[in-house]
Amino acid sequence: MNLFLRPFFFCAAAAVAPVAFAADTTSATPATSVASSAASALAAFSNSDLAAGLKSGLGTALETAMGKLVQPGALKVSPPKALEKIEAASGSAGQADSMTSALNAAVAKVAPEAAELMRTTFKDVTITDAKAALLNAPAGGTQYLQKTMGATLRAKLLPLVKTAVTSSGMEDKAKSLLASAGPLASMAGGKSLSDIDGYVCDQVIAQGFKFMSKEEGAIRANPSLLTNPLAQKIFGLIKK
Repeated sequence: MNLFLRPFFFCAAAAVAPVAFAADTTSATPATSVASSAASALAAFSNSDLAAGLKSGLGTALETAMGKLVQPGALKVSPPKALEKIEAASGSAGQADSMTSALNAAVAKVAPEAAELMRTTFKDVTITDAKAALLNAPAGGTQYLQKTMGATLRAKLLPLVKTAVTSSGMEDKAKSLLASAGPLASMAGGKSLSDIDGYVCDQVIAQGFKFMSKEEGAIRANPSLLTNPLAQKIFGLIKK
C-alpha cells in the first residue's frame, strides 16, 4: 500500500466501525422487548403450572423426535476426526471407510434403545426452573433436559452402545488401527478411538437432543401442535 495513503485508510476504517456496532445494537432492541413481554406474561402462572406446561410440551417434542430418530438411516454419527489422521499415520488405506461402515451399523442397532431410554429418563425429570427454560429460545427446554438428564442417560446407554460396537466389529477395527499407528496414534488424537464406546455413546445422545431441539423449535413457532391446553397456552405466550 502507498505510504501516503496508509494514514487515510486507517482513519476511514476507524470511522466505519462504530456504524456497524450501532446497527447491531438497534436490531437487538425488538428481541429484548419481546423477551421482556413474554417474561411478564409468564409471571401470571405459578412455577408448578409453568413446569407442568413445559414438560407436557417437551414430552410432545420428544415423542415426535424419537419417532423420527428410529427411522432407518435417520441417526447418523460422524466418525472421530482423528480417524483419517491415524489412518494416514498407520499407512492402512481403507480403514477409515471400514470403520465408518461399522460405526453406522452400531448406531442403527442402538437407535431404538436410545429412543426408549430418552423417553423413560424424561419421565423422571423434575423441572425446577421452567421460566428460564421457556424464555431461552429457541430450544431452552431441550438444553435444560440435556443438562439434567444427560449423565443418567449416558450411564444407562453406555452398556448398550458397548454391545452394539462390539457386535459391529468396530472395537476390533479401532484396536487394530491404533496398533498399526503405534506411537503416532496419540499424536494424531487417538484418544477418541481408544474409547470408541464413549465416543459413540456421546454422539448418539447429542444427536437425540438435536432431533428434539428441532421439534421444540417447531412447537414454539406453532403451539397449536400441542394438545394439552396448559402447554398450548404457555407456549403461545413465548411464540417466536
